[in-house]
Amino acid sequence: MLEARDLTLKFGGVTALSEISVDIGHQELVALIGPNGAGKSSLLNVLSGFYRPSKGSVRFEDRDIGRWPVHRVARAGLARTFQGTHLLPHMSVLDNILAGRFMHMKSTLAQAFFYYPFTHREEVAHRTVAEEILSFLELEHLRHHPVGALGYGMRKRVDLGRALAMEPRMLL
Repeated sequence: MLEARDLTLKFGGVTALSEISVDIGHQELVALIGPNGAGKSSLLNVLSGFYRPSKGSVRFEDRDIGRWPVHRVARAGLARTFQGTHLLPHMSVLDNILAGRFMHMKSTLAQAFFYYPFTHREEVAHRTVAEEILSFLELEHLRHHPVGALGYGMRKRVDLGRALAMEPRMLL
């Protein structure tokens, strides 16, 4: 499902990754363990499109994604969470999870502004998915709280919810 071959990542004269290869299959659970500075985050950043490898290839579902922009990788079905949370701190937990639905939204801003019937149906469908994720992560009681007011552990849960809202085929 996800295959990386001979990945090398250099920042100037510093080599962060040197000829790393990895295969992750469908429904496989993999842990990436190592000391600080070992390149774990760099590898995840290359796999998810945040960094471009200096050398090597990344394939997801038999497509070469190694040079794709992040949004295209996400649309292909590869999502990730981050070491630190990348959330919208002044928005609610529910709104942050809804933000993960962005690539499933079909209505334009103008259509939403005029609140056409199909935009209402679409919004209800997205909210239903978000509410299911809130329930799964046991965050229902925090749905209207601003994310910035939550502790780190809860923010990590919201970050996971945002990633799950994308309905990825693989989650890093």
